[in-house]
Amino acid sequence: MKSYKNIFLSILAGFSIVTACNQEDDVIPYGDFTDIAVFSPASGGVTVQVEGTASFADGSRGTTSRLWTVPNPSYFINNDTSELTEDIAHIRFMEVGRIPVNLHLEFADSTLNYDSTLMVTVLDSITADISVENIQGNFTEQDGKLVIEAGSIVTLKDTSSGNPDTYEWILEGFEDEAYTSKSIDLLYKKLGVFDVQLVSSRVKPYGRPDTLLLTDFIEVIPSTLPIVVTEVSETDMGVIQLQFSRDLDVFSNEIENFTVMIDETTPATIQGLALNSDDASILEITVEEDILNSQTATVSYNADNGALRSSDFVDVETFTDLAIDIFAVEVFTTNNDFESGELSPFGAPFVENAGAGGTGSAAILTGSAASGEHSLGITMGESTRMSFAMVDGFFPIEKDKVYAFEFWIKVDENPSNFEMTVRFMPSDGWNDGYKQWFGSCCTNQLKTENNGTWQKITMLTDKNPPADWEATKIHFQLFSGAGGQSKIEIDNMRFYEYEVRPTE
Repeated sequence: MKSYKNIFLSILAGFSIVTACNQEDDVIPYGDFTDIAVFSPASGGVTVQVEGTASFADGSRGTTSRLWTVPNPSYFINNDTSELTEDIAHIRFMEVGRIPVNLHLEFADSTLNYDSTLMVTVLDSITADISVENIQGNFTEQDGKLVIEAGSIVTLKDTSSGNPDTYEWILEGFEDEAYTSKSIDLLYKKLGVFDVQLVSSRVKPYGRPDTLLLTDFIEVIPSTLPIVVTEVSETDMGVIQLQFSRDLDVFSNEIENFTVMIDETTPATIQGLALNSDDASILEITVEEDILNSQTATVSYNADNGALRSSDFVDVETFTDLAIDIFAVEVFTTNNDFESGELSPFGAPFVENAGAGGTGSAAILTGSAASGEHSLGITMGESTRMSFAMVDGFFPIEKDKVYAFEFWIKVDENPSNFEMTVRFMPSDGWNDGYKQWFGSCCTNQLKTENNGTWQKITMLTDKNPPADWEATKIHFQLFSGAGGQSKIEIDNMRFYEYEVRPTE
Protein backbone atom coordinates (compact mmCIF):
# COMPACT_ATOMS: atom_id res chain seq x y z
CA MET A 1 0.00 0.00 0.00
CA LYS A 2 1.31 3.44 -0.86
CA SER A 3 1.84 5.76 2.13
CA TYR A 4 -0.50 8.72 2.69
CA LYS A 5 1.34 12.04 2.33
CA ASN A 6 -0.10 15.38 3.44
CA ILE A 7 -3.54 14.96 1.85
CA PHE A 8 -5.61 17.39 3.86
CA LEU A 9 -7.58 20.57 3.43
CA SER A 10 -6.00 23.77 4.73
CA ILE A 11 -9.07 24.61 6.81
CA LEU A 12 -8.15 21.84 9.25
CA ALA A 13 -4.38 21.98 8.91
CA GLY A 14 -2.54 21.27 12.15
CA PHE A 15 -5.42 19.52 13.93
CA SER A 16 -5.25 15.87 13.09
CA ILE A 17 -5.55 12.33 14.30
CA VAL A 18 -4.64 9.86 11.58
CA THR A 19 -5.98 6.33 11.42
CA ALA A 20 -4.15 4.45 8.68
CA CYS A 21 -4.50 0.99 7.18
CA ASN A 22 -1.16 -0.81 6.82
CA GLN A 23 -0.94 -3.83 4.56
CA GLU A 24 1.75 -5.55 2.55
CA ASP A 25 2.72 -3.65 -0.61
CA ASP A 26 0.73 -4.82 -3.64
CA VAL A 27 0.81 -3.83 -7.28
CA ILE A 28 -2.29 -1.63 -7.55
CA PRO A 29 -3.49 -0.11 -10.83
CA TYR A 30 -3.03 3.65 -11.12
CA GLY A 31 -5.96 5.48 -9.57
CA ASP A 32 -6.96 2.78 -7.09
CA PHE A 33 -5.30 4.34 -4.05
CA THR A 34 -6.74 2.83 -0.89
CA ASP A 35 -4.94 4.79 1.81
CA ILE A 36 -7.19 5.69 4.73
CA ALA A 37 -6.76 8.87 6.76
CA VAL A 38 -9.47 10.12 9.10
CA PHE A 39 -8.89 13.55 10.67
CA SER A 40 -10.43 15.11 13.75
CA PRO A 41 -10.07 18.74 14.92
CA ALA A 42 -8.01 18.07 18.07
CA SER A 43 -5.18 15.71 18.88
CA GLY A 44 -5.78 13.30 21.75
CA GLY A 45 -9.56 13.48 21.57
CA VAL A 46 -12.38 15.87 20.90
CA THR A 47 -14.37 17.68 23.60
CA VAL A 48 -17.17 20.14 22.89
CA GLN A 49 -20.00 21.74 24.81
CA VAL A 50 -23.54 20.58 24.09
CA GLU A 51 -24.91 22.36 21.00
CA GLY A 52 -21.31 23.05 20.02
CA THR A 53 -19.71 21.94 16.77
CA ALA A 54 -16.67 20.01 15.57
CA SER A 55 -15.39 19.20 12.07
CA PHE A 56 -13.82 16.03 10.71
CA ALA A 57 -12.25 15.18 7.35
CA ASP A 58 -11.66 11.92 5.51
CA GLY A 59 -8.50 12.12 3.40
CA SER A 60 -8.73 8.57 2.04
CA ARG A 61 -7.92 7.86 -1.62
CA GLY A 62 -9.65 5.41 -3.91
CA THR A 63 -12.96 5.12 -2.08
CA THR A 64 -16.07 4.08 -4.03
CA SER A 65 -18.40 5.27 -1.26
CA ARG A 66 -18.27 7.07 2.05
CA LEU A 67 -20.85 7.32 4.82
CA TRP A 68 -20.61 9.37 8.01
CA THR A 69 -23.23 8.74 10.71
CA VAL A 70 -23.99 10.25 14.10
CA PRO A 71 -26.78 9.29 16.51
CA ASN A 72 -29.81 11.56 16.80
CA PRO A 73 -30.37 14.24 17.97
CA SER A 74 -26.87 15.29 16.85
CA TYR A 75 -26.66 16.10 13.14
CA PHE A 76 -24.44 17.17 10.27
CA ILE A 77 -24.60 20.89 9.61
CA ASN A 78 -23.81 20.10 5.94
CA ASN A 79 -27.30 18.70 5.32
CA ASP A 80 -29.17 18.84 8.68
CA THR A 81 -29.41 15.03 8.84
CA SER A 82 -27.62 12.25 10.73
CA GLU A 83 -25.93 10.84 7.57
CA LEU A 84 -23.37 12.40 5.22
CA THR A 85 -21.30 11.30 2.22
CA GLU A 86 -19.05 14.34 1.83
CA ASP A 87 -15.35 14.22 2.70
CA ILE A 88 -15.60 16.96 5.35
CA ALA A 89 -18.19 16.58 8.10
CA HIS A 90 -19.36 19.47 10.27
CA ILE A 91 -21.34 18.18 13.24
CA ARG A 92 -23.47 19.86 15.88
CA PHE A 93 -23.68 17.77 19.06
CA MET A 94 -27.06 17.99 20.79
CA GLU A 95 -26.73 15.61 23.75
CA VAL A 96 -24.33 15.20 26.64
CA GLY A 97 -22.09 12.14 26.88
CA ARG A 98 -19.62 10.16 24.80
CA ILE A 99 -21.00 10.46 21.27
CA PRO A 100 -19.70 8.21 18.44
CA VAL A 101 -18.88 9.64 15.01
CA ASN A 102 -18.90 6.69 12.61
CA LEU A 103 -17.28 6.52 9.18
CA HIS A 104 -17.78 3.62 6.72
CA LEU A 105 -15.52 3.49 3.65
CA GLU A 106 -15.83 1.13 0.67
CA PHE A 107 -13.26 0.38 -2.04
CA ALA A 108 -13.20 -1.50 -5.33
CA ASP A 109 -11.51 -4.31 -3.45
CA SER A 110 -14.12 -5.08 -0.79
CA THR A 111 -11.50 -6.65 1.46
CA LEU A 112 -10.22 -3.12 2.06
CA ASN A 113 -13.54 -1.77 3.31
CA TYR A 114 -13.01 0.12 6.53
CA ASP A 115 -15.03 1.24 9.55
CA SER A 116 -13.85 3.86 12.01
CA THR A 117 -15.43 5.35 15.14
CA LEU A 118 -14.25 8.53 16.81
CA MET A 119 -15.65 9.22 20.27
CA VAL A 120 -16.50 12.83 21.07
CA THR A 121 -16.94 13.99 24.67
CA VAL A 122 -19.89 16.39 24.88
CA LEU A 123 -20.07 18.41 28.07
CA ASP A 124 -23.20 19.96 29.48
CA SER A 125 -23.52 23.72 29.66
CA ILE A 126 -22.48 25.02 33.06
CA THR A 127 -25.09 25.31 35.78
CA ALA A 128 -23.54 26.58 39.02
CA ASP A 129 -24.23 24.59 42.17
CA ILE A 130 -22.74 24.45 45.69
CA SER A 131 -22.59 21.70 48.28
CA VAL A 132 -21.69 21.95 51.96
CA GLU A 133 -19.06 19.24 52.42
CA ASN A 134 -18.32 19.64 56.12
CA ILE A 135 -18.92 21.86 59.15
CA GLN A 136 -16.52 21.93 62.09
CA GLY A 137 -18.66 23.23 64.93
CA ASN A 138 -22.22 23.15 66.13
CA PHE A 139 -24.87 23.95 63.55
CA THR A 140 -28.46 23.44 62.49
CA GLU A 141 -30.17 23.60 59.11
CA GLN A 142 -33.31 25.67 58.76
CA ASP A 143 -35.22 26.01 55.48
CA GLY A 144 -32.15 25.13 53.43
CA LYS A 145 -29.94 27.62 55.24
CA LEU A 146 -27.20 27.03 57.79
CA VAL A 147 -27.19 28.37 61.33
CA ILE A 148 -23.69 27.93 62.77
CA GLU A 149 -21.90 29.01 65.92
CA ALA A 150 -19.18 31.64 65.74
CA GLY A 151 -15.78 30.02 65.23
CA SER A 152 -17.13 27.24 63.01
CA ILE A 153 -15.36 26.20 59.80
CA VAL A 154 -17.59 25.55 56.78
CA THR A 155 -16.24 23.62 53.78
CA LEU A 156 -17.97 24.54 50.51
CA LYS A 157 -17.46 22.77 47.18
CA ASP A 158 -18.36 23.60 43.60
CA THR A 159 -20.67 20.82 42.33
CA SER A 160 -21.72 22.58 39.13
CA SER A 161 -22.70 20.60 36.06
CA GLY A 162 -20.72 21.01 32.86
CA ASN A 163 -17.25 20.22 34.24
CA PRO A 164 -16.16 23.78 35.10
CA ASP A 165 -12.46 24.41 35.66
CA THR A 166 -12.55 28.03 36.85
CA TYR A 167 -14.16 29.16 40.10
CA GLU A 168 -14.75 32.55 41.67
CA TRP A 169 -16.27 32.67 45.14
CA ILE A 170 -17.76 36.00 46.20
CA LEU A 171 -18.25 35.76 49.95
CA GLU A 172 -19.83 38.27 52.26
CA GLY A 173 -17.56 38.75 55.25
CA PHE A 174 -14.45 37.68 53.30
CA GLU A 175 -14.18 40.56 50.81
CA ASP A 176 -10.43 40.99 51.33
CA GLU A 177 -9.60 37.40 50.38
CA ALA A 178 -9.62 35.63 46.99
CA TYR A 179 -11.05 32.13 46.76
CA THR A 180 -10.58 30.42 43.38
CA SER A 181 -10.36 26.71 44.13
CA LYS A 182 -13.04 24.06 43.70
CA SER A 183 -13.28 23.47 47.46
CA ILE A 184 -12.82 26.15 50.14
CA ASP A 185 -12.69 26.29 53.95
CA LEU A 186 -14.25 29.31 55.64
CA LEU A 187 -13.80 30.26 59.29
CA TYR A 188 -16.77 32.36 60.35
CA LYS A 189 -15.78 34.58 63.27
CA LYS A 190 -18.30 37.42 63.08
CA LEU A 191 -21.93 37.34 64.11
CA GLY A 192 -24.40 38.07 61.35
CA VAL A 193 -26.09 36.74 58.22
CA PHE A 194 -23.96 36.21 55.10
CA ASP A 195 -24.45 35.61 51.37
CA VAL A 196 -22.51 32.98 49.41
CA GLN A 197 -22.02 33.45 45.67
CA LEU A 198 -20.23 31.24 43.13
CA VAL A 199 -19.32 31.96 39.50
CA SER A 200 -18.33 28.81 37.59
CA SER A 201 -16.90 28.75 34.09
CA ARG A 202 -14.82 26.59 31.77
CA VAL A 203 -11.78 27.61 29.76
CA LYS A 204 -11.70 24.71 27.29
CA PRO A 205 -13.99 24.04 25.66
CA TYR A 206 -15.33 27.44 26.50
CA GLY A 207 -18.21 27.29 28.94
CA ARG A 208 -20.19 30.44 29.56
CA PRO A 209 -19.97 31.47 33.25
CA ASP A 210 -22.96 30.72 35.41
CA THR A 211 -23.66 32.38 38.77
CA LEU A 212 -25.39 31.03 41.86
CA LEU A 213 -26.22 33.46 44.68
CA LEU A 214 -27.39 32.05 48.01
CA THR A 215 -28.83 35.02 49.86
CA ASP A 216 -28.49 34.99 53.66
CA PHE A 217 -27.27 31.40 53.37
CA ILE A 218 -25.19 31.34 56.57
CA GLU A 219 -26.25 32.80 59.89
CA VAL A 220 -23.58 33.01 62.60
CA ILE A 221 -24.88 32.97 66.17
CA PRO A 222 -23.14 33.13 69.58
CA SER A 223 -21.06 30.06 70.32
CA THR A 224 -21.36 27.56 73.14
CA LEU A 225 -17.64 26.74 72.74
CA PRO A 226 -14.79 28.52 74.56
CA ILE A 227 -12.84 31.15 72.67
CA VAL A 228 -9.21 30.07 72.28
CA VAL A 229 -5.93 31.38 70.93
CA THR A 230 -5.05 29.53 67.71
CA GLU A 231 -1.74 31.24 66.83
CA VAL A 232 0.77 33.67 68.35
CA SER A 233 3.33 35.39 66.13
CA GLU A 234 5.37 38.56 65.77
CA THR A 235 5.07 40.78 62.70
CA ASP A 236 7.99 42.34 60.84
CA MET A 237 7.20 45.55 62.76
CA GLY A 238 7.68 43.82 66.13
CA VAL A 239 3.97 43.64 67.04
CA ILE A 240 2.83 40.45 68.79
CA GLN A 241 -0.42 39.15 67.30
CA LEU A 242 -2.72 36.72 69.13
CA GLN A 243 -5.13 35.04 66.72
CA PHE A 244 -8.36 34.04 68.45
CA SER A 245 -10.92 31.55 67.20
CA ARG A 246 -13.48 34.34 66.75
CA ASP A 247 -13.87 38.08 67.10
CA LEU A 248 -13.23 39.86 70.40
CA ASP A 249 -15.50 42.43 71.96
CA VAL A 250 -14.17 45.94 72.53
CA PHE A 251 -12.24 46.28 75.80
CA SER A 252 -10.26 48.68 77.95
CA ASN A 253 -7.69 48.53 80.77
CA GLU A 254 -6.46 45.00 80.04
CA ILE A 255 -2.69 45.60 79.78
CA GLU A 256 -2.06 44.66 83.42
CA ASN A 257 -3.59 41.21 82.81
CA PHE A 258 -1.05 40.26 80.12
CA THR A 259 2.56 39.18 80.60
CA VAL A 260 5.23 38.77 77.94
CA MET A 261 8.37 36.92 79.08
CA ILE A 262 11.69 36.90 77.18
CA ASP A 263 13.99 33.90 77.59
CA GLU A 264 11.72 32.66 80.41
CA THR A 265 13.18 35.16 82.91
CA THR A 266 12.79 38.74 81.72
CA PRO A 267 9.36 40.40 81.59
CA ALA A 268 8.87 42.74 78.65
CA THR A 269 7.25 46.14 79.10
CA ILE A 270 3.87 46.20 77.34
CA GLN A 271 3.21 49.61 75.76
CA GLY A 272 -0.05 48.96 73.96
CA LEU A 273 -2.91 46.50 73.61
CA ALA A 274 -5.54 46.77 70.86
CA LEU A 275 -7.66 44.91 68.35
CA ASN A 276 -6.35 44.75 64.80
CA SER A 277 -8.07 47.46 62.77
CA ASP A 278 -8.98 45.02 59.96
CA ASP A 279 -9.68 41.83 61.93
CA ALA A 280 -11.26 41.88 65.37
CA SER A 281 -10.19 38.28 66.01
CA ILE A 282 -6.54 39.46 66.26
CA LEU A 283 -5.31 41.04 69.50
CA GLU A 284 -2.11 43.06 69.09
CA ILE A 285 0.47 43.61 71.82
CA THR A 286 3.20 46.22 71.46
CA VAL A 287 6.25 45.85 73.72
CA GLU A 288 9.05 48.28 74.43
CA GLU A 289 11.83 45.74 73.86
CA ASP A 290 13.00 44.52 70.45
CA ILE A 291 12.63 40.73 70.71
CA LEU A 292 15.33 38.97 68.69
CA ASN A 293 14.73 35.68 66.92
CA SER A 294 17.72 34.29 68.80
CA GLN A 295 15.55 34.63 71.92
CA THR A 296 12.43 32.84 73.09
CA ALA A 297 9.30 34.65 74.20
CA THR A 298 5.94 33.69 75.68
CA VAL A 299 2.65 35.43 76.45
CA SER A 300 0.18 34.79 79.29
CA TYR A 301 -3.24 36.16 80.29
CA ASN A 302 -4.78 36.25 83.77
CA ALA A 303 -8.56 36.04 83.49
CA ASP A 304 -9.07 36.42 87.27
CA ASN A 305 -8.75 40.18 86.95
CA GLY A 306 -9.56 40.50 83.25
CA ALA A 307 -12.79 41.11 81.39
CA LEU A 308 -11.69 40.10 77.89
CA ARG A 309 -14.48 38.34 75.99
CA SER A 310 -15.55 37.39 72.49
CA SER A 311 -18.02 39.37 70.42
CA ASP A 312 -20.61 36.71 71.26
CA PHE A 313 -19.97 37.36 74.97
CA VAL A 314 -17.88 34.32 75.94
CA ASP A 315 -15.13 35.15 78.46
CA VAL A 316 -11.53 34.47 77.47
CA GLU A 317 -10.08 31.96 79.92
CA THR A 318 -6.62 32.14 81.51
CA PHE A 319 -3.75 30.93 79.32
CA THR A 320 -0.11 30.62 80.31
CA ASP A 321 3.23 30.72 78.49
CA LEU A 322 2.03 30.48 74.91
CA ALA A 323 5.13 30.48 72.70
CA ILE A 324 5.51 33.45 70.36
CA ASP A 325 6.74 32.74 66.82
CA ILE A 326 9.37 35.48 66.54
CA PHE A 327 9.67 37.11 63.12
CA ALA A 328 12.64 36.13 60.98
CA VAL A 329 13.74 37.10 57.47
CA GLU A 330 13.40 33.77 55.64
CA VAL A 331 16.04 33.30 52.94
CA PHE A 332 15.33 29.74 51.75
CA THR A 333 11.66 29.43 50.80
CA THR A 334 11.50 27.02 47.82
CA ASN A 335 9.60 23.87 48.87
CA ASN A 336 11.57 23.81 52.12
CA ASP A 337 8.91 21.62 53.75
CA PHE A 338 8.41 19.24 50.76
CA GLU A 339 4.68 20.02 50.77
CA SER A 340 4.71 20.17 46.96
CA GLY A 341 5.15 16.39 47.08
CA GLU A 342 8.40 16.66 45.10
CA LEU A 343 12.12 16.45 45.92
CA SER A 344 12.81 19.75 44.09
CA PRO A 345 14.75 22.01 44.62
CA PHE A 346 17.06 19.13 45.57
CA GLY A 347 18.39 16.80 42.93
CA ALA A 348 18.53 13.02 42.97
CA PRO A 349 20.97 11.60 45.57
CA PHE A 350 24.46 10.44 44.66
CA VAL A 351 25.61 7.21 46.33
CA GLU A 352 29.34 6.80 46.87
CA ASN A 353 31.76 4.54 48.74
CA ALA A 354 29.04 1.95 49.19
CA GLY A 355 30.06 -0.95 51.41
CA ALA A 356 28.48 -4.39 51.61
CA GLY A 357 24.86 -4.02 50.59
CA GLY A 358 25.45 -0.33 50.00
CA THR A 359 22.49 1.24 48.26
CA GLY A 360 20.75 4.56 48.62
CA SER A 361 17.47 6.15 47.64
CA ALA A 362 15.37 9.22 48.37
CA ALA A 363 11.58 9.50 48.24
CA ILE A 364 8.86 11.90 49.33
CA LEU A 365 6.86 10.25 52.12
CA THR A 366 3.25 10.94 53.06
CA GLY A 367 1.70 10.69 56.50
CA SER A 368 4.71 10.67 58.81
CA ALA A 369 5.89 14.28 58.53
CA ALA A 370 6.93 16.49 61.43
CA SER A 371 4.08 18.75 60.29
CA GLY A 372 1.96 18.93 57.16
CA GLU A 373 1.63 15.92 54.87
CA HIS A 374 5.06 15.29 53.34
CA SER A 375 8.64 14.66 54.38
CA LEU A 376 11.83 13.49 52.68
CA GLY A 377 12.73 9.86 53.34
CA ILE A 378 16.30 8.57 52.93
CA THR A 379 17.22 4.86 52.90
CA MET A 380 20.86 3.69 52.86
CA GLY A 381 22.48 0.30 52.99
CA GLU A 382 25.19 -0.53 55.51
CA SER A 383 28.39 1.54 55.31
CA THR A 384 27.00 3.74 52.56
CA ARG A 385 27.81 7.37 51.90
CA MET A 386 25.17 9.47 50.17
CA SER A 387 25.02 13.13 49.15
CA PHE A 388 22.27 15.29 47.72
CA ALA A 389 22.16 19.01 47.05
CA MET A 390 19.97 21.79 45.69
CA VAL A 391 19.94 22.08 41.90
CA ASP A 392 17.74 25.18 41.71
CA GLY A 393 15.96 27.64 44.00
CA PHE A 394 19.30 29.12 45.11
CA PHE A 395 19.38 32.10 47.49
CA PRO A 396 21.80 34.94 48.36
CA ILE A 397 23.74 35.29 51.62
CA GLU A 398 26.09 37.99 52.96
CA LYS A 399 29.34 37.44 54.85
CA ASP A 400 28.55 40.17 57.39
CA LYS A 401 25.33 38.50 58.56
CA VAL A 402 24.69 35.58 60.86
CA TYR A 403 22.21 32.95 59.69
CA ALA A 404 20.52 29.94 61.21
CA PHE A 405 19.75 26.70 59.43
CA GLU A 406 17.00 24.76 61.15
CA PHE A 407 15.54 21.42 60.17
CA TRP A 408 13.76 18.45 61.72
CA ILE A 409 15.13 14.93 61.52
CA LYS A 410 13.87 11.50 62.55
CA VAL A 411 16.14 8.45 62.51
CA ASP A 412 13.97 5.35 62.06
CA GLU A 413 16.67 2.69 61.77
CA ASN A 414 20.32 2.34 62.87
CA PRO A 415 20.72 5.63 64.73
CA SER A 416 23.83 4.60 66.67
CA ASN A 417 26.02 4.55 63.54
CA PHE A 418 24.50 7.38 61.54
CA GLU A 419 26.27 10.68 60.90
CA MET A 420 25.84 13.63 58.58
CA THR A 421 27.44 16.88 57.41
CA VAL A 422 25.43 19.84 56.17
CA ARG A 423 27.31 22.31 53.96
CA PHE A 424 26.44 25.65 52.40
CA MET A 425 28.36 26.59 49.28
CA PRO A 426 28.15 28.53 46.00
CA SER A 427 25.69 26.99 43.57
CA ASP A 428 28.41 26.51 40.93
CA GLY A 429 31.26 25.29 43.11
CA TRP A 430 32.51 23.65 46.28
CA ASN A 431 33.25 25.29 49.62
CA ASP A 432 34.12 23.44 52.80
CA GLY A 433 34.19 26.43 55.15
CA TYR A 434 30.51 26.85 56.05
CA LYS A 435 29.24 23.56 57.46
CA GLN A 436 28.50 21.51 60.54
CA TRP A 437 29.01 17.82 61.28
CA PHE A 438 26.57 15.74 63.32
CA GLY A 439 27.24 12.32 64.79
CA SER A 440 25.36 10.07 67.21
CA CYS A 441 28.32 10.24 69.55
CA CYS A 442 27.81 13.88 70.42
CA THR A 443 24.54 15.11 68.99
CA ASN A 444 21.44 14.56 71.10
CA GLN A 445 19.10 14.47 68.11
CA LEU A 446 20.80 11.39 66.67
CA LYS A 447 21.19 9.41 69.89
CA THR A 448 19.64 5.95 70.14
CA GLU A 449 17.10 7.02 72.76
CA ASN A 450 15.59 9.43 70.23
CA ASN A 451 15.10 6.74 67.60
CA GLY A 452 11.78 7.23 65.81
CA THR A 453 11.18 10.71 67.26
CA TRP A 454 11.27 13.99 65.36
CA GLN A 455 14.09 16.22 66.65
CA LYS A 456 14.95 19.81 65.68
CA ILE A 457 18.52 20.69 64.70
CA THR A 458 19.74 24.30 64.55
CA MET A 459 23.19 25.17 63.19
CA LEU A 460 25.42 28.01 61.91
CA THR A 461 24.39 30.48 64.64
CA ASP A 462 28.00 30.88 65.85
CA LYS A 463 29.63 31.71 62.52
CA ASN A 464 29.42 33.91 59.43
CA PRO A 465 29.55 32.89 55.78
CA PRO A 466 33.08 33.01 54.35
CA ALA A 467 31.96 35.30 51.48
CA ASP A 468 29.02 36.97 49.78
CA TRP A 469 27.31 34.42 47.55
CA GLU A 470 24.56 35.53 45.18
CA ALA A 471 23.46 31.95 44.62
CA THR A 472 23.84 29.54 47.54
CA LYS A 473 22.96 25.86 47.75
CA ILE A 474 22.47 23.41 50.61
CA HIS A 475 24.45 20.16 50.42
CA PHE A 476 23.77 17.12 52.62
CA GLN A 477 26.33 14.33 53.06
CA LEU A 478 25.11 11.26 54.98
CA PHE A 479 26.91 8.11 56.22
CA SER A 480 25.05 5.05 57.46
CA GLY A 481 27.93 3.28 59.18
CA ALA A 482 27.98 -0.37 60.22
CA GLY A 483 25.15 -2.27 61.82
CA GLY A 484 22.73 -2.58 58.92
CA GLN A 485 20.45 -0.35 56.91
CA SER A 486 19.75 3.24 57.98
CA LYS A 487 16.51 5.13 57.45
CA ILE A 488 15.97 8.81 58.19
CA GLU A 489 13.39 11.49 57.47
CA ILE A 490 13.98 15.24 57.03
CA ASP A 491 11.33 17.96 57.16
CA ASN A 492 10.65 21.68 57.72
CA MET A 493 13.96 23.23 56.71
CA ARG A 494 14.48 26.94 57.48
CA PHE A 495 17.39 29.21 56.61
CA TYR A 496 16.92 32.69 58.03
CA GLU A 497 18.75 35.76 59.25
CA TYR A 498 19.69 35.15 62.89
CA GLU A 499 19.36 38.25 65.07
CA VAL A 500 22.04 38.78 67.68
CA ARG A 501 22.81 41.88 69.68
CA PRO A 502 25.89 43.79 68.52
CA THR A 503 29.04 43.19 70.55
CA GLU A 504 29.83 46.20 72.70
